[in-house]
Amino acid sequence: MHEITYPATLKNCTGCGICRDSCPLLRESGCTPDEMARQGVTLNEALSCSFCGACRSACPDGLWPGEFFANKRSEAVSSGEFDVASFRYLFPDRPNNVMAMYRRQYGIEYADLAPGAASGTCFFPGCTLMSYSPVLTRAVFAHLQEQSSCQAIWTDCCGKLLEQLGLQERLQHAQEQLISYAREHAITRIITACPGCYYDMKKLLQPVGIRVESVYENLAFKAADAAGGVSCTVHDSCPDRFTGQWGQQVRAALQQRGYTLVEMPHSGSSTICCGSGGQLSHFRPDLVEELTDLRRTEFAQTGAAWLVAYCLSCVLKYDSMLAGLPVTHALSLLLDLPADYAGAKERSCEMFQGPEGEQRWAAVMTD
Repeated sequence: MHEITYPATLKNCTGCGICRDSCPLLRESGCTPDEMARQGVTLNEALSCSFCGACRSACPDGLWPGEFFANKRSEAVSSGEFDVASFRYLFPDRPNNVMAMYRRQYGIEYADLAPGAASGTCFFPGCTLMSYSPVLTRAVFAHLQEQSSCQAIWTDCCGKLLEQLGLQERLQHAQEQLISYAREHAITRIITACPGCYYDMKKLLQPVGIRVESVYENLAFKAADAAGGVSCTVHDSCPDRFTGQWGQQVRAALQQRGYTLVEMPHSGSSTICCGSGGQLSHFRPDLVEELTDLRRTEFAQTGAAWLVAYCLSCVLKYDSMLAGLPVTHALSLLLDLPADYAGAKERSCEMFQGPEGEQRWAAVMTD
């Protein structure tokens, strides 16, 4: 008989099945988390979880089955069952990874913005924003310099991707480096533009006395003028589903600018994962398609002019998978900036096409 090793958060699972309605993986399996624990989680099931937290939000007792799948990924890496090295092009702690290659290919760098300067307050844009939207990154930093005594930019990764891939030792090392960097540069406050970075960095840095804040609580946006009541609907980021802090700040700023808000059926704590979480696109693109199709349907039902997200990973997912969908980053609307990130995923893929693309791919995969 299979030996049951429950994560602490699942010991009280009643098997009610309510969480299945929130999760395509659980619906596909036909099992409750309790039943999965008894059967033993497969690697395929573990790689089919986006760690979006929808199951935890739906659970009457607030239990998080995602911990079960995260543990399996980590165990599979340690045992060699999961060949995580074949995905090393994603590792943010490697000099050669896809986003670093993208920045080199398109000449994106921030050497002129005093990265590494000693500063009480710095801007932490996050690796997705600084890679795929340099115009927005620079504009936000300029506004923060004027309004929030922000003197430097910190171009690093929070390490979330390492955690999602089950690379716990690498994650711990990366986090130790982040803390060391903050201390070395006398950083006492960071301002983030990514909700994922915000919650992860807050958990990491707050215990060592460093404040972590969002851009939306540090920028003063213009009052209503040109928006003219244009309607938009907000796609909430999964890391924000439990506090709703970013969603509230973004909605307030959009209304201040004169936009009319319309809500989709799944928003706030019940938001739909875009499919970026857990690197689901690399493991279960079919589930990602199911999630994005549902979001397309809900957006169409609102009749809104814009689908607005405050996580660039979400924006890029919808931009690349839902052709013709008017999706934009909240900061683009609030700061009246062009969407320089539109088509970024396609440009990233184009880097690896043809003979030169093959050479770039070989470079990315070389340790």
